[in-house]
Amino acid sequence: MTTLNDNNVPPFLSIPSSLQQRDTTISTATKEITQLTCQFMEKLNERSAALANAAQFQLALRDAAYMRVLNPTSSLGYLKAGTIYQQQGRQQKAAAILLPLDLVTLEILPLVFHDYKLQDDEPCPYLYVSRTWRQRILQCNNLSFDTSCNKAINQFEFRELRRFSAHVKTLFIEARTAHCTDLDPLFNFVRGDFRNLTNLSMLYHGVDQNDIGCALHTVRKTLTHLDLCIAYAHTPGDHLNLALHLCPSLVSFKLATWTTVNLTVEHPKLTHLTLSIQGGQLSHDTMTNILSHLPALVFFDVSIVPYTHFLSNLTGYCPNIKLLKCGGCHTFDDDKYDRHVGGLQKLSFGFSDAYRLSNGLSLYNADALISLLLENKHSLDHIILAGRMTGKNLTLQERSLESSLVFSRLEELEIDAFNDELATLATSIIRRSPYLQRLTIGVHAAVNHDDLSNAMNGLNNLGMFSAKKLTPDSTWFYNRLQHHVQRGKDSPLKELKLAIDTRLSPSSWEYVVGGLQSVQELVISTASTPTIPSNFSTIATIINACISLSYLELDFGYYSAPESFISRINDHPTLQRFKVHASSIAVQDIVNISSFTSLKHIIVIARVEEYLITSLRKHIPRVDYSHY
Repeated sequence: MTTLNDNNVPPFLSIPSSLQQRDTTISTATKEITQLTCQFMEKLNERSAALANAAQFQLALRDAAYMRVLNPTSSLGYLKAGTIYQQQGRQQKAAAILLPLDLVTLEILPLVFHDYKLQDDEPCPYLYVSRTWRQRILQCNNLSFDTSCNKAINQFEFRELRRFSAHVKTLFIEARTAHCTDLDPLFNFVRGDFRNLTNLSMLYHGVDQNDIGCALHTVRKTLTHLDLCIAYAHTPGDHLNLALHLCPSLVSFKLATWTTVNLTVEHPKLTHLTLSIQGGQLSHDTMTNILSHLPALVFFDVSIVPYTHFLSNLTGYCPNIKLLKCGGCHTFDDDKYDRHVGGLQKLSFGFSDAYRLSNGLSLYNADALISLLLENKHSLDHIILAGRMTGKNLTLQERSLESSLVFSRLEELEIDAFNDELATLATSIIRRSPYLQRLTIGVHAAVNHDDLSNAMNGLNNLGMFSAKKLTPDSTWFYNRLQHHVQRGKDSPLKELKLAIDTRLSPSSWEYVVGGLQSVQELVISTASTPTIPSNFSTIATIINACISLSYLELDFGYYSAPESFISRINDHPTLQRFKVHASSIAVQDIVNISSFTSLKHIIVIARVEEYLITSLRKHIPRVDYSHY
């Protein structure tokens, strides 16, 4: 509801703006009607107040009611009625119109309970205001509850969980056993009344599969989302089959376990599956078996990179698949996809983990992967490829019969290539992705990226570019930036992210970056190595030369920020938001930040004395601070 003014008072009859533009009589009359309505509301408000002061409450309430009918989006009629009820001493009536139940249940309670979790040994104060208040909360709110294997034991253990179990819809349990002691959460869970529970997360430290079976059996009719983590390798059982069999209504299942076996029946309701296998490998037969029994699967995330042959039959078994992640290089939000577009939309495949690479676990054959890319060329909007690859004919054109192959929806591409084969495939994808808007490339010394850099010249919509592992030998990166420098302010590049691994040469490319007039957001990370003085001198030159910069982020990781680094940045005239992450920041640098005249928001993640943060808040409108 908004206060009445000329802009929000609707005319008695709404007239399309197109008619008003063509006929001045219509537009003039409409404006006059709006002004008269505003005056009418003001006079009704005055008369209603006078009638109430004369104890003519029914007439006063009638005028207030007509005000609400005349303009229901204005707060004026509601406030006037509430004031009249208060004059009469009718407080419940006043509360009902000033704070209606639908406003409480739809707006206020979600704000109060946003990310609020009940504690197992501490009462929730909102549930003890009054019986009516408690009833309203329990009727409209999704209660969430966290409980764990507690180190301290007291008489209030699990009291809140038992008392409100019938209303809990989301529950996290860290447990050991369901049989031995009433001080364990799982023991209390299997004896509770969780008739409305839909979301359950369980971290299980025990060694008896019957514990898990007992817990799932109690909520088998209502449970739709399950997150189950088996902590010990020697915990027996086939937890994938067990959960799907006991809970037929599951639509989302996240399982972290040590082994898995074949499914035996179809589960047509499951749409989201995340498998985290602790060690070992999934065979082609196992992957095929799992997918063939889950025909409704939309989201599939497996923590390891299985043998790639299963990709050939992926869309045949799971025609609704939209998001696929294999490996540890990235994770997608499981609901961020377009339901109106058929085909695979997001693909993440491979590892960026150095240990796995050194043990050869990220060397995979690309043949089936390329077939999957070509099959979904008109639906994919985000691709992530990492690690090392083998295969023949890694150029897409050699594998496709189409002379004009294009990824028509691809907007974001992330590549972390550890060999030339993956770089070759990435180059081929870029050349056929004219609508790319975001591009991330991981640079490794053994890989030739010159062809990949040249392929980027046709990306006329590239708004974000991220380069990892930059070194003095990263000539591909310097050459890439030359293209945007030549375009000046006409360059589409607005966001630039740099991850620097070693010593930089001040003369190699700082002036190239300085010519990027279009860059508005700059992120620089030296988290993998201490920032030496010569490096920060180069970094400072880059920052000061980006004349349109509005957001700057500096990430020094576990290392201290270089002393006097703020004085080298100077008072950047356009910088409005600044984020710095380091183990510590020198006192003088914090003081110097206060002198930035255009800065409106700073985020500090470091060990800094509280009095310095207080000083920052006196000079900068918004300061967010957290300890390292």
